[in-house]
Amino acid sequence: MFSPEFQITNKILSSLIRVEVDKSLVEIATLQDEWESRLRLESLIKRVDSLFHFLGNSLGVDDMAKIVRDDPGRDDKASEVALRVGVVGKEKDIQQVLNFLNANKLVEQIAYLTNKFKQTEYGESDLIKLNSLMGERLVAMPVKGVYRQTDISDNDQVVAPLAVEVSFQMEDLFGWFKRADQNEIHPVLKAGTMLFELLRITPFASHNLETAFSFCLMTLASEGYHFKKLWSPEEEILKNEDVYGTTVASVSRNKGDLTVWLERYVRWLDESAEKTRSKVLNLVGGMPVLKSEKGRVISLTERQIAIMEEITVRNELSIKEIRSVLPMVSDDTILRDLKNLIEKKLVKKKGKTKGALYVMGKVKSYR
Repeated sequence: MFSPEFQITNKILSSLIRVEVDKSLVEIATLQDEWESRLRLESLIKRVDSLFHFLGNSLGVDDMAKIVRDDPGRDDKASEVALRVGVVGKEKDIQQVLNFLNANKLVEQIAYLTNKFKQTEYGESDLIKLNSLMGERLVAMPVKGVYRQTDISDNDQVVAPLAVEVSFQMEDLFGWFKRADQNEIHPVLKAGTMLFELLRITPFASHNLETAFSFCLMTLASEGYHFKKLWSPEEEILKNEDVYGTTVASVSRNKGDLTVWLERYVRWLDESAEKTRSKVLNLVGGMPVLKSEKGRVISLTERQIAIMEEITVRNELSIKEIRSVLPMVSDDTILRDLKNLIEKKLVKKKGKTKGALYVMGKVKSYR
């Protein structure tokens, strides 16, 4: 019978407390509908880009953003979407993004029903559905959503079980998952345990990483840790491949003990929650974040807010410095954002060469 081994350390407790505080603040904050929609969209784009950049997808963040904003339907083909939004890339890479978005809709649906009606009957069958969605138009019908029938080579991070053991280990894992309520284990630790075990077992022939991360987020959201769909945990977990790999491998080094993994995992969620809380609190309060010279409320994208915050701190910024603030964003996107800020008279440009600087424009209030 599966029973995870780990110690509740001060590191885990401290991170959990901060996650709980940030969760409470985000939940009680009231955002304008337009801002909340924009933050949700930006968060989803970050999740998609972080995950597929890690997996080696050749699409850039701008192309992924175009696909996400298009909100394609379940039956849309990669070639149709690419033509519609103006993306040039491998059909396989575009289909990966489409499949993830379809799977994410399932995650959101199950989390919504679980939170609204307090149902808890989600589990192994939903994991299989997620993997099936991830493999649409990419893998053959007999393979997607089916536990692997072949052995896989071990890597430096985990030792995967033989194919004949997969179904038994999955049954054992989900037996624990159903028994583990909030009185037994904190939901964040439950989700972290499931993420690691799904990565270790590698139950499917393909798309195991995106399936495991989606099920982990489903667990968190279904237990109330959805952060209004404004956070992007994958961004923090996968931003450093070496740290991620070392953390996963720590379990094998420690003979199955999950303590180091959970310490780092909860810290990643803490970092994501803190970023979300900061973004939300920048957009709420008695006064709007930005007003024009005449006092008109101006709403901005998350990227533009990041630029404005940095200009407020440094007084002036070069393109190179803005690039360090938005490392995953192309120069063309940065220039479009700056052009929009200049048109709104929030930013002024000093100089006309590549060494031009951007400074604060005519802003009545900013916080």
